[in-house]
This record gives sequence, structure tokens and C-alpha cells, in this order.
Amino acid sequence: MHPPHRRNMRRRLPIDDSSDESEYPESNADGSVTSDTDLTDNETRSNEDGKQGEEVEDQAWLFADENHLPQHYTSMLETFDEREYTKEDYKESSTRLLDRIEDQWNQCWTYLGRTDLRSHMTVSVGTLYTFFSWLLDQRQGKGGRKRRGIKFASSLGTYWKVYRLVYERATSLKLDGKMNRSMHKVLRKLAKKHGLKKIGRDKACMYVEDLTRVLETNLVTTEKRYSHGRYRIQTQVYLQLGGFTANRPKALLSLCYRHVQVTLLRDPEGGPHRVLLELTFEFTKEFLGIKDMNTFPIPEVIHDETLTFSPHVFLLGMLFHDGAFAAYNLTSPEELSRLSIPPERNELLLRLNRKLDDIPVFRMAERTPEGWVISKDKPLPDSTLRPWIKSLGEITRFAQVTRPYSLRYAGGKAFNENGNVSEAMQNLMMGHANIRTFLKHYLSRRVTVDTQAVVRGIQPQDALMRAACTMSRSIDARRPRSLTPEQSASVNDDPIVRSLLAQREQLKRSLGTRHSRYQALNRKINQTRQRLRHALLQEIKERWEYDQPVRDVEQQLAGIEAKDVTAAAMSCDAMLPAQKALVDAVLTQPGTSLQEEVSRRNRAICAVMDYCGIEEGGMCSSRRK
Repeated sequence: MHPPHRRNMRRRLPIDDSSDESEYPESNADGSVTSDTDLTDNETRSNEDGKQGEEVEDQAWLFADENHLPQHYTSMLETFDEREYTKEDYKESSTRLLDRIEDQWNQCWTYLGRTDLRSHMTVSVGTLYTFFSWLLDQRQGKGGRKRRGIKFASSLGTYWKVYRLVYERATSLKLDGKMNRSMHKVLRKLAKKHGLKKIGRDKACMYVEDLTRVLETNLVTTEKRYSHGRYRIQTQVYLQLGGFTANRPKALLSLCYRHVQVTLLRDPEGGPHRVLLELTFEFTKEFLGIKDMNTFPIPEVIHDETLTFSPHVFLLGMLFHDGAFAAYNLTSPEELSRLSIPPERNELLLRLNRKLDDIPVFRMAERTPEGWVISKDKPLPDSTLRPWIKSLGEITRFAQVTRPYSLRYAGGKAFNENGNVSEAMQNLMMGHANIRTFLKHYLSRRVTVDTQAVVRGIQPQDALMRAACTMSRSIDARRPRSLTPEQSASVNDDPIVRSLLAQREQLKRSLGTRHSRYQALNRKINQTRQRLRHALLQEIKERWEYDQPVRDVEQQLAGIEAKDVTAAAMSCDAMLPAQKALVDAVLTQPGTSLQEEVSRRNRAICAVMDYCGIEEGGMCSSRRK
């Protein structure tokens, strides 16, 4: 508790007026409203003498011709629909999820022939038990597509939470606490009955050591090719900013040019001027309430060991390629190097063209008759980026699945462990109301502290513990990533596929290949093959993770020399000339002088500019039928 005098001081603190201007007059502690200046006695008498005239003026103002008539407002009151403002607001993705659960609820009771139970007002523990049992048994979705099904108990709990929102949306009421407690028992019983896993998904962190590997893989690999060269650059910038800011994936993808400020900043310690990037993120889960925008300043690092982490190289390369600077003659890094800060000032702002304010930094590519081109204004969707991040993790040969949120998990953990970051600052950067959100949803369940050393009072093995918790510890070039041609063709021996192939042959002879039934069956065969190949690959991966270490131990103890598989795991194609130039420029060693370092940076920016304008040609591996 605060001392008494501190408490009194806190009570007397004025209300914080953080806005630029206020259209409301100042309010006293007693609730009365005062003007900005106090009235003198003469002014008071003058006001009393002219009171009648003021009343006439007030009435004239009240009934001025440009205002609406009273009927306009009374009609507004009578037609006002309060439901529009009292119902819950959800994002579009959440609304789709609620609609899907409601559709499944209706399908369940239609299938059971009990349409009288479709009304949510008749809900009971029995109807909920029946519905979730039916839901867990479903194996087909729309169009006869096979569903993955629910495999985790936590997923079943999520479905229950969503149903509660569906119920609340339909009835404007909340389910009572007694039913909620009963449903916890129901969910536990159903999870046990259907063999659902009780272990949640691991919140794998992509630490800086892991991010280094992924950034290098994105630069040098030809095992994955993008349709357009700018995609590779955008992926690099996305990974860099995701690691530095720990922002939500969609907040990063919503970055527009108006959110980017480039400044030449004077070094207060007397060093060379630095390029400062300031990135403002305004789309940070604001649907349920407006949030203040967070701005992250990122200063340039001189004599950096590696430029793979440098947004000053990759983002500036994108800006120069787009001609984004407002100054017409600032078009290359060489011109940037010629700029200086006048002696009486501490910064030189490098404004971007206002015509580009609403243009996304991360944009999608479009196919045209001339080839792939980057859209002028269409943002890169999250659904496109996520498979890229996953694919890069697989090419790096991590055992864990890499996701965009892996950057956020690792960034949040780094903020939490750094002594220079307060809890309040961490909450601000992560966009959390309090630290409980981080502890419950972001902090990995993997203990990263050398507990043995703590308990025994000996020196902790910090480097070893760090290595034990990274994704990079699992890198193995032998880890299978795709099926061999023989394994891919083996799905044709599956009884289901053989039966479908026989049906297709009969339809081909009787109806021909252009008939709708033949084409529909052909699509079903392709879907079945794809599903079987996916299941086979997952089975091979899981079996390899257990069997390969056993074989390694047996071979070592038997004196059998392990084969070098590094060459076999190399990229499938040679680099394009532009990609080789990019890699050479970015991986150049730091210069020994400032002039060499500036030249190193400028060469890398020019390589990025060139690469933003080329086509790569897509993936190097073809799809097997």
C-alpha cells in the first residue's frame, strides 16, 4: 500500500489528457464546467446586463437554417434499431467459425430427424453430449471430402467454446454455470472414449540461431523456387521483422508505406550517421477496440557480421526498386551515401511518396501473358506465406514445424528474459493487456533453465542449455521431406484407388472422358491419391524419427562408417545468376574501414533491387500423378 501522503497525491492527480486537442472545456473536481479563463466582476455584470440578448442569440443559433428540423431526430429515435449495437462483434474469420459450428448443429439434428431440437433454447447436457458425439464421428465434409477429424482434447474444448458463443449469439443469453461445469465432465468422457490426445501443440520458438539458418536457407536454396524474385526478398524481410518485433503475422503483412519512416540519424557518440528505420504497426488485433499504434525504431548496424539480418539492406532495396522516396533524385544507395546532416540538426528525414501511403509493403504476384508481375496494390495473403515458412523449415531439415508464430514466441521470450525490457514495455510490444496472456499462451512449456545447477549451486551451463532448446539441434540432412517416385507410385496399389481406377476405365468406355461423371470420378481419384500420399509421408517421417537414431547407434557400435549425405541433400538446381549475385553480395564479410562497409551495404542493396524485378519460375520439383 502507498503511504497516506502518496494516496492523497494520487487522488489529486488531474485526468490525463493525452490527446492533441480537446473539444471539451475543463472540468473542476466538483463536476462543474469552467472556461479556460476566470471572469472578472465587470465581465460578470456585463454578462448579466446582456443576458436577454444572449438568449435571443442562443435561440437563433439553435434554430439555424442549416440544422435539421426536430422531426428528423424524432424519426431517428423511433426507427433506431438497438440490436445492431448490442450484439457481439466478431472478426470475419471468427464469424465464419461460428457459422460453421451452427451449420453442423443444424446438420446433426436434421440427420437424426429431430428438427425440434435445432432451437438453442432447448439445449441440455444430453443434446450437447449427442451433438459432440456426432461431431467426433464425422469423417466427410462438404462435397464428400474426407475430414481430418478431431485428434486433440484441446481442439474439442475449442469447439465447446465456439458453441457457447453460437448459443449466446442466437439467444442473447449465456449458458448457466451448472451446465458449463457438467460439460467439462462430458468433454473429458468423450475425449477418453475417442482416444483424443491430451498433449497440446508445442509452442516451438525460432530463436536467433534458428532464424539465422532459415534466413540463409531462403537466400541460397533452389530446392524451393518462388514464382517471382520479390517473393524471396519479401520472405526475408518478413522473417527479419517478425524476429525483431515479435508482431502478429497479420500485423506484419498489413504494413503499408505510410507506416515506414526512413531517417538519417546523427550518432550521439560521434560515430557515422546511421540509417534509422521506424516501423509503425497499426493493425494489431484491434477489432474489439481501437489500440494505439506501436512504433519500432531499428537502427543500422555498422560492421555487422552478416547482412542476412539487415532490413536496411532488404527493405531499402524494395523501397529503391519501387521508387518510393519522395525526393525525385533519391533513387539508389549511392545517392543515399552522399547525404549528410547539417551541423545544427540531428536528423535528415527521407520522406516516402505520399501516393504510396496505402500500398502494402508485402504484395502478391499476378500471372500475366508476359509472365509473373508483382501487383501494384494487392496485399500478400497470410495463407500464401505460411506454407513458405513451413517449407523453409523443412528444407533446413528441422524436426519441428516452423510457423510464423514461432517468431512471436521466440521474440516474446527474448523480451521477457532481457533485463532492459520492463514488464510494461513487453506488454506494449506484444500488444497484451497484462503479463498473464504471455504466461498462458506464449511461454513454451519447455524449461530453459539449468535447474540442476540452480539447485546444486554450481555454474549453469548456459550455452549448452541454449543449444538444447533450439530447433537447430535437430538438423539432419537425411530427414525425409518428400516421397521418392517409387513411394509416390505405391499408392496406386491401395484397394480404394484400384477400385476407383476400375470404375474410371468402365466410364471411359461407356461415356467417354468428357462426361461430367468421368471428370468427377477423376477428381475423386486425384484427391484420394493426394490424401494417401500425405498419410504415407507422415508415416515415413514418424518412423524415420524413431528408427534412424537406432540404426545410427547400431552402425557406430558395429564399426560401420556412416555415409556422407550432404551432397545428396544439396539443392536440386543451380542458382540463377541474379540469385548468385544476391548471395555473394549479402554474405560478404564486413569491411575493415567505413568506406568499405558502406560499399558493402550499397552492393547488397543493389543486388536486392535487381532481384525484385526477376522471375524465378516456381518450384523445381514437379507434381507426380
